[in-house]
Amino acid sequence: MVIECYRAGAIGDILMTTPAVRALKKKYQNSYIRYVTVTPDLILNNPYVDEVSPVGYDADLKIYFEYPVGKGYPNKPLEKHIAEEFAECAGVELDTVRGDLILCDHEMKFAENAVKKLKKLVIATIHITAGWSPYKQWDVKLWQKVVDHFRGKIVFVQIGAKGEPVLKNVLSFVGMLNVRLAASMIYASDIFVGIDSFPNHVAAAFQKPAVVLFGSTSPIGSGYSTAINLWKGYDCSPCYREYNQISLHPKSPCPYEIKCMKNIKLDEVIYSIEKILRKVRK
Repeated sequence: MVIECYRAGAIGDILMTTPAVRALKKKYQNSYIRYVTVTPDLILNNPYVDEVSPVGYDADLKIYFEYPVGKGYPNKPLEKHIAEEFAECAGVELDTVRGDLILCDHEMKFAENAVKKLKKLVIATIHITAGWSPYKQWDVKLWQKVVDHFRGKIVFVQIGAKGEPVLKNVLSFVGMLNVRLAASMIYASDIFVGIDSFPNHVAAAFQKPAVVLFGSTSPIGSGYSTAINLWKGYDCSPCYREYNQISLHPKSPCPYEIKCMKNIKLDEVIYSIEKILRKVRK
């Protein structure tokens, strides 16, 4: 039996489909699963996928992983994790919403070598900029205060795309790594700190303790039990606002001055990191 799974992107969405793929392989044990996508980075090396292809072919079963537009999304908030919505598309039930991300040996060794001289301190990967939405982002000046507060206790390893702001007093790989090597830095770290973007899902896949800030999205749709999820839960949130030039569901600018992110206080973030730090301190 040949099963084709379709999800063009984005990177985090691809990873959130992997619990459903895992459940599919268990349900159809002798199946051949072909994953059709143009953003294969986080599906490569997946033990439940037999082939990754940019185009589809003949298949006995074709599954399209889609957001629940029929349930009112994006005007209506998600009522369950998007991994569970994707599982519903596939007609399977999940044992966990945590995704599968399998690194290659050389990817793990790269990250381990990059931080091996820092092992006397707690290592935290930090990611502060979202490629899809400005409404997920927290003030860069506040992120800098977080880094400064933990100086001497935590080494922050910053990942991100070229052109993103780089914090001071961090080990920066901003603009230097592909998606899989960026994921490998999370693998080699003790904790993850950042916003709701693809590294949030990577941290969950590796079961890393995390502090994640939510604004235009919510922990209901993309949060994990391994993280402290900071979200104000205002009536207007989640709004799912994205950059209109890339969004399939363009919306007007936020009428509330992005209060969902601005009202997450510095002390809340510091306290949450300290709470995790007590558990992982070496």
